[in-house]
Amino acid sequence: MLVEYFAYKYTEDKKNNETYASPYQNNIYIVKETEPIPTPLLVLYFVLYLILGIYAAKLSWYSNTVAGWSYGYKVLFALFAFMFPCTYITAHVLFKLDLLERIKKGRSL
Repeated sequence: MLVEYFAYKYTEDKKNNETYASPYQNNIYIVKETEPIPTPLLVLYFVLYLILGIYAAKLSWYSNTVAGWSYGYKVLFALFAFMFPCTYITAHVLFKLDLLERIKKGRSL
């Protein structure tokens, strides 16, 4: 989530803060100053990203344990889940929940 925010902020700053002078102004390149990100907002994003990242990594570890993946794959998937928590949690809800329920039911029979 934090990665996505900075990517969005970077591209928006590039779009909004660049203006090109007309040919009548001797081709002067003008760049407007950007406002810094407020510190409380940055801290809030960091804390939220950390909480979601830990939850996504834990969810990944649990679901891959149920599915029977090896230790190396569980570490790799948990790392990617931590780095991109919003994407992982969304994909987990859409694609993995019903699969995990079927695996649990199949093992209990």
